[in-house]
Amino acid sequence: MHRCIGNCGNDQVWKLSKERAILGFHIVVSLIALTIMSKLGTRLSVIQMFIVKGLYRFIAPSNDDIRALMPPSKDNPRARKKKREEEETEGFNVPKSLPLRLRVGRVVEEELRNLPLYSSVHWLSLFVPLCLVVYSLSEVFSFLFPSNTDTNVSILWLLIAVAFVLQVLARLTSWLVMNEDERSVLLVFAAIFFLLSVIFATQADNFFDIRLLSGYDHFCNNIATLMSEAGVTDSYTRYRDPVLLYVSMSVLFSFIAAMLVFPNFRYANMYTNAQQSSSRLMKLALHITFLLPLLTLLSFTSPIKKQLVFGPRKLLTEEQLDILRVYLAILSLVFRVALKAPHLQAHLNLSSAKLKALQRETGYIRNVALQATIFRYYSYFCAVILQYFAPVLLSFFFALLLKTTGDLSWLGTSSSSVSSPPVVYSNVNGGSLSAASKSTLRGGAARDGIVAAVANLGFEATERPPPSTPTVTDFEM
Repeated sequence: MHRCIGNCGNDQVWKLSKERAILGFHIVVSLIALTIMSKLGTRLSVIQMFIVKGLYRFIAPSNDDIRALMPPSKDNPRARKKKREEEETEGFNVPKSLPLRLRVGRVVEEELRNLPLYSSVHWLSLFVPLCLVVYSLSEVFSFLFPSNTDTNVSILWLLIAVAFVLQVLARLTSWLVMNEDERSVLLVFAAIFFLLSVIFATQADNFFDIRLLSGYDHFCNNIATLMSEAGVTDSYTRYRDPVLLYVSMSVLFSFIAAMLVFPNFRYANMYTNAQQSSSRLMKLALHITFLLPLLTLLSFTSPIKKQLVFGPRKLLTEEQLDILRVYLAILSLVFRVALKAPHLQAHLNLSSAKLKALQRETGYIRNVALQATIFRYYSYFCAVILQYFAPVLLSFFFALLLKTTGDLSWLGTSSSSVSSPPVVYSNVNGGSLSAASKSTLRGGAARDGIVAAVANLGFEATERPPPSTPTVTDFEM
């Protein structure tokens, strides 16, 4: 430890201040965010304030409510008492045409804690806002101080967020794999998407502006340079055919697409039902929300780039088109969050719609089955929240990764005029694996492919017609 006797010179004070500046701005912000998440994780109710606020659910009628509407029995009191005891254990038949009126109650977080997948909803609603705050502060700091060389760890937050969303989707899919019918559907869709992914990976450079092979060539050259500096023989560093790359990407995309099938089915169902009781302005907003993933996908196609960048009018530069793609992904999330209430309420309204459909039928239904039919839509509500937000969050975080690793400017200027602080690089014999992939990432090939493919797979599943009635995916309790 340095000690100064008397007056310290300016040079010595400056030296001490530089030695003490171990933690940069980005790391300090990350530590503060982690502290907030650990301290307020059990106290801060993001779900109640932003997700379920203003939503209401339909409460299943009790046995007494059902009996009050049924015609009175003509049995004697002793037989009626015995029958009542049997009904309490075995249930009783209820006419489907019984004029039941469901009670309405507010959706509160305390009730959601007893439902499946609540923990995933809680931590996702807590982590995503903190991740966005850390990323926003890091971007603002990098914009105001472009010459700053502090370690920018916001990309680590984005990678953790992507892993978190994929874990949520995998957990949702694991529920479906337990059922044989849903498992068969998932396997069929996974096989179809694998075939489509192979076609996409092999023909991507012809139809999409992602420069996959160019990025692969740069990556192989940098790896060869790194290995040669490390003393590895040339037999291990020679250029290899990208078949393994195609297969790996196809397997990855097919898994992601299979996990997005049922969430997009659910969103399409909510989108259809939300239009039934909406005004014209609300319907327009719902249509825009539904079509934004398609617009994001179209922005990655080569014809759109040729028309906007190299067309007669030259509306945009390449840098402006690159950041426009990021803005479209962000706009998709903004619209999805802004219109969460009509979509989620459309799912909760399925209880009332199912009861009205039963009342138009003839015959009888057990009281337990009637109550379960009304309650199961609410019991699946946490899974619906995840299915509604997870796909768009995945595309959103991939878009932010594209912006950060691609060294794009929010203003659409060239990357040479706006320099971003470096990410973490570790030197190994004068080079590193991350440094070897640096030019590939800045070339925008692999990242553009991931974002475009995820948007493509997500919208392909969304375009399919929604199921008319819920299936086993409702996680009947």
